[in-house]
Amino acid sequence: MSDTPDPEPAAAPAVRAAIPAPDAIAAPDAILAPAAILEPAAYPLEPPPAEEPATGERPARAAQAAVLRPREKMTRFGARGMSHAELLAVVLGSGIRGRTALRVAEALVARYGAQGLSSLTQEEWVANPGIGRARACQMLALFELGRRLMAPPAEEPRVGTPAEAYALVRDLKGARKEHLVALYLDAQNRLLLKETVSIGSLNTTRTHPREVLQPAVVHAALAFVLVHNHPSGSLDPSRDDVEFTRTMQRAGELMGISLYDHLIVSRRGYVSLKERGLM
Repeated sequence: MSDTPDPEPAAAPAVRAAIPAPDAIAAPDAILAPAAILEPAAYPLEPPPAEEPATGERPARAAQAAVLRPREKMTRFGARGMSHAELLAVVLGSGIRGRTALRVAEALVARYGAQGLSSLTQEEWVANPGIGRARACQMLALFELGRRLMAPPAEEPRVGTPAEAYALVRDLKGARKEHLVALYLDAQNRLLLKETVSIGSLNTTRTHPREVLQPAVVHAALAFVLVHNHPSGSLDPSRDDVEFTRTMQRAGELMGISLYDHLIVSRRGYVSLKERGLM
């Protein structure tokens, strides 16, 4: 036998090394928690359509909008998110050889600015490539229409004298038939409505007070002025004119709506029954 000692048997795998220490064992909550801290969830400002997944919808939509022509972009996504140049390109409709409508529009916006476009004259429009006379007129009409729509409404005229009432009915001077017109006023004598009540002979059988007072009630008028014309040219009030005026005055008083005056108009001018002392 050899004196050399037998080699020691290989050590068994350290089972304990594979078992974590008690203090290293994670709590149940830690096992379920994600490794990284997630950002708080937020609702999208614009929910995606039900048939499309929400993930990646906005990037896809932005990519689609980037490659669409202005008209297609407006059709799919609306006008509010479009640039000035894109909106102008839609109005232009088409470009010229070698330049799309969008390129023409971008050049115009870069040269004049979006605000400056509205003040261009026809000659200034025509001086730009891709803008002929027809397009220049189209642009001028577009911006003029926008100005009119955005302008504050003009103050309604006031009717405080017979002359101011006559200024609103001058067109009756040349009428070939007799017209009865009523001017309905508010508490500050501002004109609420100018209404042609009847056309034909003026008398109490053809024009009933309710036909005159009904618009006054609908528009909450405080007072009204009557005007009728004499195609013959005479400015003398007839007996029927005076009687009709007094009938209307009494009917208005019953409803709390004052008859301020009754004018007779012809090609020779006008006459006020109030100034004549006939009412």
